Amino acid sequence: MKKLIVLLLTALMLFSVTACGGKEEGNTGEVPTITLDMSTLFIVPSLEATQKVEDQLNDYLLNTLHEDFKVHLVITAIGDYFQKIPMELASGGEDAPDVVQVFSVSDWANQGYILPLDEYLDKELKPTYDMIKPIMGNGRVSGQTYMMPRYFGTVLDWKWIYNKELVDAAGIDVSAIKDLDTLADALAELKTVYPDEHFLVYCNQFDRILQSKTHTSQVGTYTATVGDSTTLYNYYETDAFKEAIYKAYDFRQKGYADPEGSANTLSHDAVVMGGSSKGVIMGHSNDVDSIASMFTKTADYGDGQTHEFGAVTIAIDDLATDTLGIGIAHYCKNPDKAAKFINLLYTDKFVWDCLIFGAEGQDYEWNEDHTKIRYPEGLDFNSVPYNCMYSCGMIGNGFDFFLEYESGNETGSNGEYGKILFEQAGVPPLYGFIPNNENVMNETTAVSNVVEQYVNVLTYGDVNPDEKYPEFLAALKDAGIDKIVADYQAQADAWLKGE
Repeated sequence: MKKLIVLLLTALMLFSVTACGGKEEGNTGEVPTITLDMSTLFIVPSLEATQKVEDQLNDYLLNTLHEDFKVHLVITAIGDYFQKIPMELASGGEDAPDVVQVFSVSDWANQGYILPLDEYLDKELKPTYDMIKPIMGNGRVSGQTYMMPRYFGTVLDWKWIYNKELVDAAGIDVSAIKDLDTLADALAELKTVYPDEHFLVYCNQFDRILQSKTHTSQVGTYTATVGDSTTLYNYYETDAFKEAIYKAYDFRQKGYADPEGSANTLSHDAVVMGGSSKGVIMGHSNDVDSIASMFTKTADYGDGQTHEFGAVTIAIDDLATDTLGIGIAHYCKNPDKAAKFINLLYTDKFVWDCLIFGAEGQDYEWNEDHTKIRYPEGLDFNSVPYNCMYSCGMIGNGFDFFLEYESGNETGSNGEYGKILFEQAGVPPLYGFIPNNENVMNETTAVSNVVEQYVNVLTYGDVNPDEKYPEFLAALKDAGIDKIVADYQAQADAWLKGE
């Protein structure tokens, strides 16, 4: 009996040592899974390609960082994200995500979709909090932190990007293009040379471009400040919006822009890169030479040829309160671990690069001295299985974390240039203030319905603003926008007093 007891104790000790050793190496034992649902501005990768990225990410988390959680990665098209995620946050189903990109921090906080993060700021999120403290106001609602704002080149350099071969052949002096007015002059000349071509895709960014010209800063969605004043106005009555919709209609009538307008479901870059339009207005946190080079390398007209692009700046943003960031779903079972993962999105190069560039071997490979990456043989920007490079401005810290391709910048963003823009941008008087809709829920719902009905057709230039703009303003008043302006103003005044 004594011998049997000794044998049993020995066996138990051996089992214990083996089990502990396996867990320490991250190879045995279950750890909680944190699901991240991330949007993409490009083609949604296959489940197989995404799984490869997830596997490499989890191998790093468990066996290099020795974290006590793993990640399940879901990629969703940006157009679907706005409908899908709020529905999942509301229902909290079995497959609903734990960590989400937040696109409307005030609304999502008020609806209880996302958790306050304050208890994690001095622990799991402290490194990130210390790094982005100056912009943390972007993530606060009613005195609580609900979102970690993205740390990225949110100040955009707006450029007209064009087919250089055609524009040069037409004798256009692009150095004279400084804004929308001088761009209109160039587009008029191009129309006489190429009557069947379009050198602009859509016009719906004109209001954003004219905001910088007039120093108009949106507060929430429906109100805005103008200049240095803290007085709030109905945004849709500002000069920036009014001038934008009249310009959009004028450009459409003169045939400068894609005739499909708001009916076209393709993205700006897809239209110009495919050759349907020979020019486009887009905002990037990168300089003109890099953007021109990127378009030259990635545009595919389907003719087997390379087409050279040029770019010229027409506007640079002021700072704007940024309601885009990352948050934790209200039903998350392990919010402390979700907070640890969010911290890695800002502080760990491998984690961020993995989500943006994909998996080594599948989507890129290193050069001989391990200093730059390249596409695997036979693949390029458009054909790699996983590519979220156009999504680099949507999540985490994009100022420092970029892999460098041998072929040059492929992301459309540049951390160094983006940080310069960010630090030199004008600061609106209510920067960091996020209004709460609690007192005007009915009005914001009604106004939202009106905006959905009118704004696209006006900003794309689909309709004559002489006819539709007064109708739009009247519908906004009937929906209660004046009450929203007054309520936001009271909140802003209290915020300025530190109340």
